[in-house]
Amino acid sequence: MSLVNKIIAEHSELDTVDENQIVIVDVDRIYLQDGNSPTIRKLFRDYQFNKVFNPDRIAVFFDHSVLSPNIDISNRLKEALDFCNQFGLRFFNQGDGISHLVAIEEEWFTPGNLVIATDSHTCTGGVMQSLALGMGASDVVAAMVSGKSWLKVPETIWIKTVGIPSTFATAKDVMLYALSCFGDRKFLYKSIEWYGDWVENISFDEASTIANMGVEMGAKCVFLPPWKCSPSSMQKIIPEHQEKTIELNIEGLLPYIAAPNSPYNSKVITEFSNEKIDYVFVGSCANSRLEDLAEISTILKAKKIHKDTRLIVTPGSKKIYLDAINNGYVQTIIESGGIVTPPGCGSCVGTQGYIPASGDKVLTTMNRNFLGRMGNAEASIWLASPRVAAYTAIKGEIPNLQDMQYDSI
Repeated sequence: MSLVNKIIAEHSELDTVDENQIVIVDVDRIYLQDGNSPTIRKLFRDYQFNKVFNPDRIAVFFDHSVLSPNIDISNRLKEALDFCNQFGLRFFNQGDGISHLVAIEEEWFTPGNLVIATDSHTCTGGVMQSLALGMGASDVVAAMVSGKSWLKVPETIWIKTVGIPSTFATAKDVMLYALSCFGDRKFLYKSIEWYGDWVENISFDEASTIANMGVEMGAKCVFLPPWKCSPSSMQKIIPEHQEKTIELNIEGLLPYIAAPNSPYNSKVITEFSNEKIDYVFVGSCANSRLEDLAEISTILKAKKIHKDTRLIVTPGSKKIYLDAINNGYVQTIIESGGIVTPPGCGSCVGTQGYIPASGDKVLTTMNRNFLGRMGNAEASIWLASPRVAAYTAIKGEIPNLQDMQYDSI
């Protein structure tokens, strides 16, 4: 039985479930983010809901607007806090970090459990073989009140990685390459199970990037293989149907970059080398983990960012931020000329700084580069790995392979 079928069956008290079957499932955990909480509070008022099924299993994150840029957002955050206090919900305040990363730290994603949240990148929990689903406000409200939700059982597709990328490439490059191959329709409302020698041997932080960007592939959910420190309850991924297995050949893969205005507009880095970049942002739930900060710190060591380029770095959580400080990464980034902001979603969502100027060319480690994503539709956004981002900040333009000699790393 595929992982998604197994989890749904266990949470619906059925022996088995079939693809496209509609079922009612028990929910283990629910979390909201500050951008959705006003809508959810309005639904509670409209339908006169006065309790939740279990306040200990529901939390609210203030991660999208950490440094409030205006009165409207400040009022929205205050309203969200009032909502938490009214229903006794746990909340994570500004600066605690991005919901999905903190949820991993809090061990809310466990093998075989079912978590829903009001953010599409909840699928990040698949790194722990949790069925982690982003849902709309009305479905989340229903689950908050009842502890249950409805699901259509998705079809499972297995992706087998073949080969090993070049030393220049990272998990982010593999994802950008996959998006260039598959687009967002092939896996629409599918469950993806990754396996293969490469993906089974990457670090937990890299695996988290793969899980995080499952939604960019159109997937309903995604599952990663057990990682080397995984609990015994995680399962080895073995495809059940060879006809539903897709091979992704990544042998010798070079860095990939997604050009404006789509993650699917990804091409090998040599297509964009020497493109001038005004603003580099390292952050978001895709690439703001400790390994990401360690890597850019190593590249930036004893170097300066280009005089015409801004570098903004936003750690994904308070824990990551403190670890980065203790390890000297933050000092290195600041000494290079970069700016390190409080933990959270940062510039990704486009509701707070740093907002790019009109005409700016931005290179970022985010998972999306849709027009206007960072708050200015007159800026253009490229997606890349933290490694490429660091070299870009130094050079002031997208690097070529000669710029990315990685012998010292």
